[in-house]
Amino acid sequence: METVIYAVILLGLLGLLAGTFLAFAAKKFEVKENSRKIITEIVLPGINCGACGYPGCSAFAKGFINGEVDKNGCVPGKRQGVPEKLELISKMSDEELNELYESASEEESKIKEELEKKL
Repeated sequence: METVIYAVILLGLLGLLAGTFLAFAAKKFEVKENSRKIITEIVLPGINCGACGYPGCSAFAKGFINGEVDKNGCVPGKRQGVPEKLELISKMSDEELNELYESASEEESKIKEELEKKL
């Protein structure tokens, strides 16, 4: 009976140590996402049609941030005012975009509302 109790205690301690180590490693090696790319993706229609020449809205957002594509490249988004929003995003500083992303609690609808106010 003592063997079973020692085994349970040992496994519990090993589990606790492994969990603590994994929590530390996750925090230490956390990858910060680019708020400019995320906000650009939120502004795009999200239909992933490929009309812009990129395989989807995420690739278009990355291309726009890198300066590889024009703000008018999103054909379906022209009626929704995407070029104007992309122009606004390109003029905003990284600090402004980080503040917008954090203040909106990463909710897409709040980010869209905040951008509409700035237009």
